Amino acid sequence: MSILYKAIGRTQPGVAGGGQIKYYAGIKREREVTLREMVREISSRSTVTTADAMAVIENFLELIPKFLRNGRTVNLSQLGSFRVNISSKGYDTPDEVGNYSIKRNKISFLPSAEMRENMGTVRYTKYTELSSTLLSNEPDEE
Repeated sequence: MSILYKAIGRTQPGVAGGGQIKYYAGIKREREVTLREMVREISSRSTVTTADAMAVIENFLELIPKFLRNGRTVNLSQLGSFRVNISSKGYDTPDEVGNYSIKRNKISFLPSAEMRENMGTVRYTKYTELSSTLLSNEPDEE
């Protein structure tokens, strides 16, 4: 299996009228995988029932925000890490910095080295009607 891409035209930023169009490779997004599909797949690969797999994942999804709200980094080993970053207004002295300085927080995900290495082996196929038909008949990679 490979990732489908297509040519996407973009105009030049800051040029009146858009300037010359340049084409870039962009991913042809396919149907997303739902939580229910993931749970069924987990259940079919193991001895747990679909209900048990769903219960574990639901708890998992509740715990990640709990730990993040407490300023903890959530390290998921081979998958990667979630962490909270904040942005704030700058001040001249440390004493001026307070809760009011913080503008917003953002959750960041950093893939593990193993995940990045695994994604380094991805193949790409340019999207055409023919490639879409051929690839839709291939099973997903293990």
